[in-house]
Amino acid sequence: MHIQSTSFRIWHRWLSLIVGLQMLIWAISGGYMVFFKLPFIHGVHLTQAADQPIQEASQQGHFLEVLKRYPEAHDVRWVNRFVQGRYQDLFQVHAGEEKFLVSPDSFTRLELTAADIRALAERYYKKGEPRITQVQLLRDQAPSELNPNHLPIWRVDFDDFGNTSLYLHRATGEMTVRRHDFWRGFDIMWMLHIMDYKDRTDITTWWLRAFILATFAFTFTGTILVLQTLRTSKRKPL
Repeated sequence: MHIQSTSFRIWHRWLSLIVGLQMLIWAISGGYMVFFKLPFIHGVHLTQAADQPIQEASQQGHFLEVLKRYPEAHDVRWVNRFVQGRYQDLFQVHAGEEKFLVSPDSFTRLELTAADIRALAERYYKKGEPRITQVQLLRDQAPSELNPNHLPIWRVDFDDFGNTSLYLHRATGEMTVRRHDFWRGFDIMWMLHIMDYKDRTDITTWWLRAFILATFAFTFTGTILVLQTLRTSKRKPL
């Protein structure tokens, strides 16, 4: 019985270390996710609207021409966006899986340059004077903080307190994704919380299932040790 009790104690101690460590990780990661509100994590405070009010109210004839030129379009919007060094009225067309800007003069697609994206990012950014460190077009490989489905996309990095990165649509310059260090910290905490150390999306990983089994084993060995202690206490003479 002594050998069996010693074996249970050894298992219980090791299991308590595993369970206790994960409980501590859950407490820290859960506290982080509760303390920082989602709008802050999503970077809503970092940006503002960059488009201006439409300059010309009536463009019905132009809309018809756009639909004629791009019959696959299922959504056409009239926007005033900073492109080619100035604010100008443009059509934003959504056709199939594509979105792009169309000139109201030539009805041709506009291709945004790195200079256009830099200028737009400066206007989206609202945390003081924008200090841009890098503008790059991501085509094939997405960083871990970005869903690959967004590719290709423009990334603009800022030199600020949170190392902000703004991701703008490749063809329209629309704000798509905001990232900063607090979001990156949240992502790490989420990974630790759900125990998905690869994709950070699966809440039913084998790591989590193994931890559940370890918790049951911890509870079982602890219960056995308590029962053995009570039994030993009853046998001792008063």
